[in-house]
Amino acid sequence: MGLKLTEYAVEKAKEMKVKMQKPNDWVLCVGLRGGGCSGFMYDFDFIEPPTDESLYKISEYDDLKVYCDKKSFIFLTGTEIDYEESLLSSGFTFKVPYATRSCGCGESVSFDMGKVVQDEESK
Repeated sequence: MGLKLTEYAVEKAKEMKVKMQKPNDWVLCVGLRGGGCSGFMYDFDFIEPPTDESLYKISEYDDLKVYCDKKSFIFLTGTEIDYEESLLSSGFTFKVPYATRSCGCGESVSFDMGKVVQDEESK
């Protein structure tokens, strides 16, 4: 089980890459970093292809390569990334199976560490 991007998220990510004028070979990097009001913040950006791909879990969606560093992947495995638009806001959303809470802005998350460790040990 890995990361899953919906068709709409893939479409929007490709549009964003063009608007940001990133080179065609750059990849979408999804991960976590410490911070935010819930403990971790999502990291979501286009980067040059890493020289050491062994540090990442790699997925490809319709010519969009998605890299997730292996440490973040432990927490994000099974996550569905979508793109939602409403009258008040629009952006990428993360449905994370291990999340226990997230902040109101949706950019910060905390995890059920017991379940993460248990699932990692069962692999």
